[in-house]
Amino acid sequence: MSTATASTPGATHPHTSLGRLSFPRVVRSEWIKLRTLRSTFWTLISVVVLVVGIASLVAFVIPDKTTFVDRVSAAQRVAVEAQAAHFASTAATAGLTFASLVIAVLGVLVMSGEFSTGMIRSSFTAVPRRFPVFAAKALVLFVVAFIAGLVSSAASWGVAVPILTAKGYTGDLYSSDTLWAVLGAATYLALVAVFALGVGAILKSTAGGVAGALGVLLVLPIIASVVSGRTQTQWVADAEHYLISNAGSGMSGLANGTLEPWANVVTVLVWAAVSFVVGAVLLQRRDA
Repeated sequence: MSTATASTPGATHPHTSLGRLSFPRVVRSEWIKLRTLRSTFWTLISVVVLVVGIASLVAFVIPDKTTFVDRVSAAQRVAVEAQAAHFASTAATAGLTFASLVIAVLGVLVMSGEFSTGMIRSSFTAVPRRFPVFAAKALVLFVVAFIAGLVSSAASWGVAVPILTAKGYTGDLYSSDTLWAVLGAATYLALVAVFALGVGAILKSTAGGVAGALGVLLVLPIIASVVSGRTQTQWVADAEHYLISNAGSGMSGLANGTLEPWANVVTVLVWAAVSFVVGAVLLQRRDA
């Protein structure tokens, strides 16, 4: 004798309710996760403080125009005004490297933190296809890092230029490329966050992910510079310009060899895209 089991509409399968799941809801869930972490707040504050603080410090260290003119030859004095914009961009972007390291740590933690706490299983149970979770994390991180980068970069220019103006540099400190430099720096930090998120997904470890991301951003350029300097190898010197951190400097308005601005953007995009794609593929194939 069999027993019939009563069922209610919509409860015939545990995943029936997933039909109502939409990507905007997944994004909202990831946004709640990110903004409720105490580390997120302090990380973003650190980015602003580093970028603005180091810009102020560098601007103060640059000597007054009269002092600088006294130190150079008569032939070089003509170029002092032309260097004013260079001084401004150097000061305004001096903290970008340190800010990118902080953003990279946040990007790794957003992914690896869920693996370490086991929350990733709940996330993948709610969204079995997994990719929407990863894509939502990347989108939320990109937007948050971009806004933090935009605020800090604009503030750094706003602090550095008045200091240099007070020191006698009256050249075109706000050049036509200033806006693009601010947007480029913000976009670079946002792409670094996505890159680090991918590294965190690939390694699934906080320590390993942080070491990997910081190694690419900080250690790899140093190694390339030492190798090219010691061996005088041209191809290493050329390849150095295609590292993500050097291309990021190019996006923020500094010179990166002979690379055009669009080449710097493409270079950083490729680094972020490769990390994101590899991380997405491994998330699909490995156990949580």
